[in-house]
Amino acid sequence: MTEHEKGNAKYILKLNTRKILNLIREKSLISRADLSKLSGLSAPTISRIIDDLINAGFVKEAGRGASIGGRRPYLLQYFPDNNFIIGIDLGTTNILGVVANLEAKIIAEEKIPTKVEEGFYNVMERTWSVIKKLKMKLGKKQNRLCGIGMAVAGLINKKKNIVEFSPNFRWYDADIIGYLSQKTNIPIVFDNVTRVMALGELYYGIGKKYKNFICVNVGYGIGAGIIINRKPLFGANGMAGEFGHITLEKDSKIQCYCGNFGCLEALASGNGIARAAQLELKKIGSKSIMWSMCKGDLNKITAEIVFLAAKKGDTLAWSIINKATEYLGIGISALINLFNPEAIVIGGGVAQAGDIFFDGIKKIVRARALNRAVKEVTIQPATFGLKAAVMGAVSLITQKVLSLEFYDYLRYKSLQLHQ
Repeated sequence: MTEHEKGNAKYILKLNTRKILNLIREKSLISRADLSKLSGLSAPTISRIIDDLINAGFVKEAGRGASIGGRRPYLLQYFPDNNFIIGIDLGTTNILGVVANLEAKIIAEEKIPTKVEEGFYNVMERTWSVIKKLKMKLGKKQNRLCGIGMAVAGLINKKKNIVEFSPNFRWYDADIIGYLSQKTNIPIVFDNVTRVMALGELYYGIGKKYKNFICVNVGYGIGAGIIINRKPLFGANGMAGEFGHITLEKDSKIQCYCGNFGCLEALASGNGIARAAQLELKKIGSKSIMWSMCKGDLNKITAEIVFLAAKKGDTLAWSIINKATEYLGIGISALINLFNPEAIVIGGGVAQAGDIFFDGIKKIVRARALNRAVKEVTIQPATFGLKAAVMGAVSLITQKVLSLEFYDYLRYKSLQLHQ
């Protein structure tokens, strides 16, 4: 057999293994004979693949099925509890990490302040400390870690595999993989936080209902994760979805951290809402209840305070929120007109404000988006609330596991365990 034929045979085996693994995952319980019928693969090929998947810890035998004229067949079952993933939401306020199984069931979690002001290397050390603590919680099962997924705010260059620019972190050409791979040989995958949130929805949330949807993240910043026919949109270099940096006020005096003026993010993000409140409170002071809520220290004003004040009837707070939701509604209307999605999913800290936030956006979207495009679109909160990003980080690795991109690494780990 030539080297080309060997390579081709290995590739075909990988495709067949992927097909069988996903069939077992979909069917819950299935026999080897049924796998052969559904896949079109021979019984010896099925047996070889199943033995490999059992040894790798992805599949187990789960008793016997009913007899159809002979010995009762062994039934096979996907085994998500035997392998684990670490998911990291690297936020500007906190680093949230979880350990989850291959069905995204969270087993343990850790959260510490990010301390962005201390710079890239200190943030990476703090991230590593979270990873170490999560590994320790697995005890003797540490060798069953499939990978580490990370959600990071910023422009991700997929070709270079770096954070090319993060306005929120003030990072340029940040090499997360280069730094953390010195600490561990566990595979690490990271991507833009909003695209990661969309991936979490695709695997574990509304993706079960919709093939085409957009996840809008409204937190400290604003971004969009776009799913088309169940695949994330990356763009030429991986920078698609920078929704927060469209210009909505060309003559605005409010500067975004990206350097531009009048960006949606500067006008309607959590940080933008807080900045708008600070500017207005400098003018009117104690005439708003927000003044007493922050005890006269404008640096303590947050979007959460603005929403709480609005719920108590504060006129200024209502004005700020109405303006922010109007900007967001206009932006989301444009997304609907451009991409014709089945759903818009909104997550992030600001989205936790509930109806006061969503009602304003829906009103503007109904008024601004093309009627025929908007009438079938559902606008709803992210499935996992404040854990949307970390669940997405878990799904980054799930995606790699189910496509067998880490299969050789995991088989090697399994061999070590059996020696």
